[in-house]
Amino acid sequence: MRLLNGMLLLLCAILFLNVRAKSQTVNVNVMVPQYNQIFVADLDIEHVKSSGLLFTATLRSTANTPLSVRLRLTVNLSLAGQDPFPNFVNATSNPFTLDPNTTKTITNIDLSSDNSTVTLDQSNYHYDQTEFDKIKNVALATGKAPAGVYQFVLECIDAVNQSQVYGSDMGQIVVTNPSRVDLVLPMDGENVTTLFPHFQWSANSDSVILSVYEKLPNQQSPQDVVSGVPFLRQAVMGGSFNYPPSGPGVRPLESGQTYYWYVEIPPSATRGNGLRSDVWSFGIGVSDTTSASTAALNQEATSALADFLEGTPFESLLAQIASLNGTATYDGQSISIQDLIDILKSMDKSQIKSVTIQ
Repeated sequence: MRLLNGMLLLLCAILFLNVRAKSQTVNVNVMVPQYNQIFVADLDIEHVKSSGLLFTATLRSTANTPLSVRLRLTVNLSLAGQDPFPNFVNATSNPFTLDPNTTKTITNIDLSSDNSTVTLDQSNYHYDQTEFDKIKNVALATGKAPAGVYQFVLECIDAVNQSQVYGSDMGQIVVTNPSRVDLVLPMDGENVTTLFPHFQWSANSDSVILSVYEKLPNQQSPQDVVSGVPFLRQAVMGGSFNYPPSGPGVRPLESGQTYYWYVEIPPSATRGNGLRSDVWSFGIGVSDTTSASTAALNQEATSALADFLEGTPFESLLAQIASLNGTATYDGQSISIQDLIDILKSMDKSQIKSVTIQ
C-alpha cells in the first residue's frame, strides 16, 4: 500500500509539472499607460478603432513548434464607492499562430482593426450592457469613465482547447479624473521678500507641473507673460514647492521684478487636454524688518549654518563664528538674510568643497 501511495504521489507530481510547463509555454507581458482618466467609449473593445490605447500585450512563445492560440481578454471594474464588478468585458480573438521563440505585440486597438493579424471572434465578444449603460449615464456630460480601478487580464490560450492557458498577465489603470487645481501661495498680487518663495496649491492629483515666468516691460497681459520662456518649469509631487537656489534649468529670481505662475495637471488620458489653474502674479520686494527682527534672523541664520556644517570636515570652523551679520550675496547678487537661511536649509552638505571665514 505504501508503494502504491508513493507511485500515486509521483504520478501526481509528474502531472503537476506537465501542467505547469504548459502554462509557461507563452510568456505574456501586459503594459498599461499611466492614465488618470479614460473614456467610456474606449471600453467597447470591439469598436475602439484608431484611438483609445488601453493596453499593450507582448507574447513570446518558448515552444519548439508553432502554436495555434487565441488571446482572451477580461476587463474587471472596481468603481469608487461601489462593489467590484468582474467580467465587465469578455473577448476572445480568432486563432492565430505563434512561431517558436518569436515575440508578438498586440494592443486593444489591434483587436478592433480590420487590418490586424489578430482580430476579435465576434461570437466570443460580450460586455454587460446594463453596467455599461450605468457608466455611460455617469459620464454623460464629459464621456469620461467614472473614477475607479480598471483591470485588464489577458490570457494566451489554446485555439481549440480554450481551457488550456499557456500564459497570462494583467495590468490596471487607476482613474482619478482630476477636476480642479487651485492656487494658494503666493497670493495673486502679493509682494514677497524672499528670492526663494514658497509655492502652494490644492489639486486632486498627486503630480503637477509648476511654471514661473518673469514679466517683461513689453508684456501687458498674463497671457503675454506665460507665452514666453519660463524661469522655472518643474514637475512636482505633492501640493507645495520652494523655489530652488540653483539647479539645472533654474534661473534666479531678482528683487524688484514681477513674476507670474500657474500649476497644471498634464494630459493623461486616451484623448483630451490637461487641466490648468488660473495665472497669478507676485513681486519680489525689499524686506522692511526692524533691527530686532534682523537680529533674530541673524541668529536663525547662524543656527542654520551650524546645522549645515555639522557632520562635515568643516565643523571645527563653527568655533570661529559668534553670529552672522552684515550683508549676504549669492552668485554675486545681494540677498536677504531670510534668503540665506532658505539656501542653507536646502543645499546638500555633501557637496561642500571649501569654507572660508571672513
